[in-house]
Amino acid sequence: MNVSSKDLKYFFSGSAFLGVSSLYGLVIPVIIIPYLIKVIGLGNYGLSVVAFSTTFFLSLIIDYGYAISGVNSLSKSRTDSEKSAIIIKALYTKAILFFSISLLFLLLMTLIPYLRVHATLFLLSLLIPFSSILNLNWALQGLQLIKGLSFVTILNKTIYLFGIFFMIKNPEDYIYINFIFGAGILISGFISLFLIKRKVNLRWVGFSFNELLIEIEGSAHYFVSNISVYISTSLYPIILSLFATNEIVGVFAAVEKIYNVMRAPFSIYINLMLPRISEMIEKSKHQAVRLIKKTYFFVVLFMLIALFLVWNFQQPIIAYFVEDYMVLSTRLLHLALLGLVIVIFNCPVYLLLLAMDEKKAIMRTFLSIPLIGMLTCLLAAKFYGAEGVFYTVLFVELLYVISLQWLYYRIAKNTK
Repeated sequence: MNVSSKDLKYFFSGSAFLGVSSLYGLVIPVIIIPYLIKVIGLGNYGLSVVAFSTTFFLSLIIDYGYAISGVNSLSKSRTDSEKSAIIIKALYTKAILFFSISLLFLLLMTLIPYLRVHATLFLLSLLIPFSSILNLNWALQGLQLIKGLSFVTILNKTIYLFGIFFMIKNPEDYIYINFIFGAGILISGFISLFLIKRKVNLRWVGFSFNELLIEIEGSAHYFVSNISVYISTSLYPIILSLFATNEIVGVFAAVEKIYNVMRAPFSIYINLMLPRISEMIEKSKHQAVRLIKKTYFFVVLFMLIALFLVWNFQQPIIAYFVEDYMVLSTRLLHLALLGLVIVIFNCPVYLLLLAMDEKKAIMRTFLSIPLIGMLTCLLAAKFYGAEGVFYTVLFVELLYVISLQWLYYRIAKNTK
């Protein structure tokens, strides 16, 4: 069974829209980070990174795996009423989770001295998990509203960009950085809701405690996976802050931003292709694999060109972000580029496993590896500082490649 021209058209048109919005999103940190470091200083920037990592962790709890389970459910649902029920129940669940987690976090703020000292920063940063209630990118993705997803992404980043330049004028303004980030998500979330209502006739229904438990159980595996992935990456600045100065954390965060920016094409590819592959794999696994092979080639080609360009222009790139610690920043960037080469090998296999809804197997993999990574990071950061954290990133990415390949091989062998 051949891949249809419709599927390829979806890939190229979707890549164009998401590519433009993602490119815009990639440019924003390039503009913002040097400005922030110059205005508020590396120390305050490091503090904001720690607060961001903490509250973004809470937002992942609010999102609760819907970025995967919600997309799969919407892709495979056939009726308007089914789609409406999926979205409304997700909103209810996320709202309940937010208020529960917020109460617990406020309690922790009274008990942990570090949180009390920086209470204003962390309280303002709570807008990030609150905005996750209306973060409906997963619904736009599942409904294959790629143009709408691109639009709200650009809107979100634009609000963040203008908010930073209008509100961050002095060193003490660092407390507003994460608040502005959350505001962008919240406003674009309302726009997302409007776009979804044009596609699906949303009907607000009652929501019982038993339905809440069903929702939590249905996305639990992907929730654990997402939290574990976050632990393997975004909590690393917090771990590094235990052994290094805020300035070193700021340097690490700047290079990590470059790494995450360059990692974005893999996420874009999965976000674009997951609803189509999930729908296709129900009919023909062979056809789904063929579509991935035909389209992933362009992702790999793009990444190799990007890696070549960054390697050749590494000094001006680093100098643009940070003026100090140039030697350390260069070493960290070299490690980051090596990590991106490793990621190339796990993206298509991960996409297939998601589309096959192998949530239990994925959860086991994405629970064990990040725990290993976190323990490794504690030791590596203590003895090797910021470089040790990036050694951990490489180690974790390599473990993902080996584990996902083995997992897919085992599943494919058992389903023959």
